[in-house]
Amino acid sequence: MALVERVMGKPIRGVNLGGWLVLEPWMTPSLFVNSDAVDEYTYCSAADSSVKKHLTQFRNTFITEHDFVWLAKQGVQAVRLPIGYWLYGDCPPFIGTKTYVDLAFVWAKKHGLKILLDLHGAPGSQNGEMHSGKAGDTGWHRNPINITQTLEVLGRIAKDYGHHPALLGISVLNEASPRIPRRVLVDFYEQAYTLLKASCHAEAWIVCSDAFRPGRWHRLFPQQQYPGLYFDYHHYQIFSWLDRLLPARIQLWRTQHTVPAKLRRMARHHPIIVGEWSAALRSGLLYERQEYYAAQVKAFGAADAYFYWNYKTEYGGPWSFRES
Repeated sequence: MALVERVMGKPIRGVNLGGWLVLEPWMTPSLFVNSDAVDEYTYCSAADSSVKKHLTQFRNTFITEHDFVWLAKQGVQAVRLPIGYWLYGDCPPFIGTKTYVDLAFVWAKKHGLKILLDLHGAPGSQNGEMHSGKAGDTGWHRNPINITQTLEVLGRIAKDYGHHPALLGISVLNEASPRIPRRVLVDFYEQAYTLLKASCHAEAWIVCSDAFRPGRWHRLFPQQQYPGLYFDYHHYQIFSWLDRLLPARIQLWRTQHTVPAKLRRMARHHPIIVGEWSAALRSGLLYERQEYYAAQVKAFGAADAYFYWNYKTEYGGPWSFRES
């Protein structure tokens, strides 16, 4: 079974299918009109039959086979598919999404794409952000039951998709908070790696979040002992106070010089992916954003894959690969 290979030394080119199976109000605002919901948990908690029908219609149409056809024509080789721990439909009030995951694998196989399944939302929330399914407290690591449940879900996912020919790999926990003690993450990553390595095809990638601290993993998980384990780095230059102050030309310089050096340092210790990035800037004209986009692609040369966030939003713009 051949995975997508680096061509002429270039990383795998991918996009995220965010906002589809894990809701984010800013990406799909039409779902949240006349609603006080701030995340998928509060959305589903208040959902009556008409709201549930609307959600089903949205999921039936936001991503379809036509999108996989279009992506393949653009030379995209893989998609990173965010999913929640509730995908099996047994975690109320969340509504299950496995039917759509199944369809994504059918479409990916048919059109020659690979899928990196990404556990975007974990029980208790691994980062307190809305894209974990429930905004607020970062409680994933405070209750051992949450970690056990996460491993159980990963086991079910591996059983269902671990030997699918379209599987690129499984990302075990998206954007783990840097406040989670490293020893907790190390123990979880070891258990998840052992579980998935035994349950997936030999070439499947097992991807771990760097928890926004890429330098903390250099001495851990040596490649000889953990073949197929990747670390996931997310790159944005839009959210920090520094990002708000710097003009586009300085942002471009950072991309051209600082980012490649950071990724090369990481790649000396582990294979890496850039699981999320975008061309969004707080300042800058269109041509500067285009330069910024191209500079990032070049900077990601040390990675084995990079995935644009996001494939599309309801309103386009720099967060939408489809509109770029």
